[in-house]
Amino acid sequence: MTRLTPFLPAIALLAAVPAHAQDAYPSRPVRLIVNFPAGGPLDTVARLVAERAGRDLRQPVVVENRAGAGGNVGAEAAARAAPDGYTLLMSTDTLVTVNPFAYRKMAFDPVRDLQPIGLAGTFNQVLVTHPDLKAGNLNQFLALARSKDLSYASAGIASPGHIAFEMLKVRTRIPATHVPYKGNAPALSDVLAGQVPAGFLATPTAVQYIRSGKLVPLAVSGNKRDPLLPDVPTVAEAGVAGFDAEFAFVMLAPAGMPAPIRARWEQELKSIFADAGFQRTLAAQGVRPQASDGAQAAQWLGAGSKRWGELIRKLAISLD
Repeated sequence: MTRLTPFLPAIALLAAVPAHAQDAYPSRPVRLIVNFPAGGPLDTVARLVAERAGRDLRQPVVVENRAGAGGNVGAEAAARAAPDGYTLLMSTDTLVTVNPFAYRKMAFDPVRDLQPIGLAGTFNQVLVTHPDLKAGNLNQFLALARSKDLSYASAGIASPGHIAFEMLKVRTRIPATHVPYKGNAPALSDVLAGQVPAGFLATPTAVQYIRSGKLVPLAVSGNKRDPLLPDVPTVAEAGVAGFDAEFAFVMLAPAGMPAPIRARWEQELKSIFADAGFQRTLAAQGVRPQASDGAQAAQWLGAGSKRWGELIRKLAISLD
């Protein structure tokens, strides 16, 4: 397990660079590593940001997918890169809030070796069931779970869907057997087929099946309703007070990025997320267009680390 150290104030990490070098940035293409496969919500958001930032900065921002080990593979590549502003990382927040607790060994420390530039949207998981389960709302589902041993699907051990459901188990004291898959797509497939009756799944991939009646939505995991499913209550609204399992995308950089370059990217994210058209595009992907600066992102990651670290220790989750 990697030991977390507090995010240091950004100024303590910044290296001085000549003024002419700062003014020239960027003078060549910027690499934006995405630490999950192409085609998912994270990749979609990263490519939208890259396209807009490339126009604004007048240099290409090239997305490079480097998936594996819950995001650790791509994140390590970013952490090892020079902190000159030409390599950035777009990740889910679980890289910082979950992985250091869940993985026995990490070749880098995401808190020490990376610094947040800002949040790049937040998202929910949606608790869905197969129609044959005959659970029309969360309370009915909890009653069924207490009466018989149900199983639930997730995109993998320590994935957002896994830890969200485990939080639900802790809060409601229901039994349920975890069936982990290698990604959201196969988990969704088996819930659709009725092989597994339920699961917290990524909202954008589940919504079409909800609308067609092939899945029954019970609740969304965050503390606000999902823009794709405005009629579906949050878990808290459905009766589990204080439940909040919202997740975020976050842009990070190798520790030590010069202050002017970091400030430029913070401003760029702010500008992109302020655009009404961009906000509508994100909402259509099931992503809440919430952005922040680096300090606010660090606070989000710190709070998430406390919440999920306690749960992972309690569950004794351990990955190689």
